[in-house]
Amino acid sequence: MAASLAGDHRAFGELVDRHGPRLEALARRLLGDEAEAEDLTQEAVLQAYLGLERLRDPERFASWVYGIALNLAKMRLRSRRDGALPLADPAGGRRVPEGLVHEPSPEELVETREVWARVQRAVDVLPPEQRRAVLLHYVDGLSCEEIAALLGEPAGTVRVRLHRARARLRDRLAPPTPTRKEIPAMIEVTLEDVVVRVLVGGDDEEAPRLGNRQLRIVLLREKDGDRVLPIWIGAGEGDALALVLGGGSVPRPLSADLMAHLLEASGASVERVTISSLRDKTFNATIALEAGGSRHEVDARPSDALNLAVRVGAPIEVEESILDSSGIRADEVLGKLEEDSPFADEPEGEWRSLSADLLETLHPPWPPATEK
Repeated sequence: MAASLAGDHRAFGELVDRHGPRLEALARRLLGDEAEAEDLTQEAVLQAYLGLERLRDPERFASWVYGIALNLAKMRLRSRRDGALPLADPAGGRRVPEGLVHEPSPEELVETREVWARVQRAVDVLPPEQRRAVLLHYVDGLSCEEIAALLGEPAGTVRVRLHRARARLRDRLAPPTPTRKEIPAMIEVTLEDVVVRVLVGGDDEEAPRLGNRQLRIVLLREKDGDRVLPIWIGAGEGDALALVLGGGSVPRPLSADLMAHLLEASGASVERVTISSLRDKTFNATIALEAGGSRHEVDARPSDALNLAVRVGAPIEVEESILDSSGIRADEVLGKLEEDSPFADEPEGEWRSLSADLLETLHPPWPPATEK
C-alpha cells in the first residue's frame, strides 16, 4: 500500500487484482446488469487511483474503495428512478403511459414524513456499529457478506449487529400498548332534600320572599355515610324534584313525567344515573339505559337526570372523587351553604326545605277546568 501511495502503478495494480472481483460482484448485485457492473467497477478503481492522497488510513483501503463503488451504484440507481434511460435503450422515445407517475397527496406526504421521522429517530439512537449495519442493509440493500467485505469484518459480526438492532427498533417502533382505563369508584346516594333560601321576615299570607327565585339546591347524601353533595339547579327542575319528594302531583305531566312515560312505552329502562364529572364548576350526569337488549349511555344535565331517576326508581351514583372534593358533612351543610352563597349582597336569610306547603305557596293550585 505504501508503494501505491508513492505512485507505483504496479503496486496499485496488485490492489486492483485483489479487490476487483469483490467490487464487481458488489456492483452486479446492486445494479443487476453485468456490463454496467463492469463499467462501474472500472470507474470506482479510477476514482480510487486519482484520490489516493485523500485516503487517511492505508489499512482501510478496502472499505474505502467499496464505499466509492457503493456511492456510484446509488447514483446510477437514483438516475433510473428519475426516469433516465441508457442511450442504447430500445424504449427511447416511447410515450409515458398515463398514471405511471403517482403524485402523492398532501396527506400522504405528511404521513410519510411523520413515519420517516419516527424511524429516523429510532435509528439515530442505535449504537454506531448497529446503525451503520442497518443503513447499509436496509437503505443501501447490501447483504451481510457485502457489508462484511465493505467494513472488513466477519459476516457473523454483521448478522449479530443486525439482529440486536432489529430487536431495539422493534421495541421503539411498536405501537404503544393501550392502557386499561380505570373505572372510577362510584358511591350510591339518595335524594335527601331540595332547599331554597328564604329571606328573614319575608313570609306573608301570599308568598315567601325568596333570596333568588331562579335557583334551588339539591342535596345528595351518600347512602352509607354522612357526606352530602349540594348541586345548584334551576327553579323549575328543583320544584319538580321537591314535588316528588313531598308526594305531590300536578294536573298535567311535567317534562320529566313525559320522559318517564315515553321510556316505559318504548320498553326501555333506566339502569342508573351517575354524576360523573365536574367541568368548569359544572356537574355532568349520565343516564344508563337498557333498550332492546342493548345498553346506552346518554349525557344529561344533573337536574334532568335526577328528575327522571326519582320518577322511575333508578339508583343514583356519584363518582367518589367528586364527593371527596365537593362533599360536605351533613351537619355542616346549611352553614356551609350560607358561607359560600353567591348572593352576599342579599338581606339576611335562611335555607329551608322546599316542603309541600312551601311549594303550594310558590305554585298556587290551578283553577278547575270549566265544563263546556
